[in-house]
Amino acid sequence: MASRKVIGFDMDGVIVDNCPLKVEIANKMGYSIKLADAPFEIIKNILKPEDLRALQTALYHDLKMSLGAKLMPGIVNLLRQIKSEKTPYFLVSRRSDPPIAIKLLCARGLWPEYFNESNAFFVAEPEEKNAKAKELRVTHYIDDETKILNVLTDVPNKFLFDRLNVFPEADHYTKVASHKELAKHLF
Repeated sequence: MASRKVIGFDMDGVIVDNCPLKVEIANKMGYSIKLADAPFEIIKNILKPEDLRALQTALYHDLKMSLGAKLMPGIVNLLRQIKSEKTPYFLVSRRSDPPIAIKLLCARGLWPEYFNESNAFFVAEPEEKNAKAKELRVTHYIDDETKILNVLTDVPNKFLFDRLNVFPEADHYTKVASHKELAKHLF
């Protein structure tokens, strides 16, 4: 019997880990940052706006650079469990270059096995994530940005994926540091 739970995932920082790439790119630009500085909500306050745009272009629009991102530890086991439980799940990402995102997911063995045209959606703005989540009836959403979680007003259960433990606790979402920990909340 299928559960009433519907799970939504962000891509970068939840499914794939591009923080090491951010450190590498920023350091090549002359910044001296460490891994704990790499989450978007932190790095955006360190880099000059034009450098942040250049970093985002390299990460999300350069196929060779994008393919350097590794899978988050434990994501395959979690997706396997979700699929075996027959729980509906979706990818809702703000990646502005879906073909590159799909090539990355293919290279990491997630497309089409776990994500495909029927359960992966790409939107432009944070508010569009909420609209898509509402349309899909998402009940549990995992993102690595508090800014996004705050906009998901129609999602009752929000999880901040904070693998590097750089964000303080908050009352309106649950903080998790791993997919194994997340699974305890989902099942």
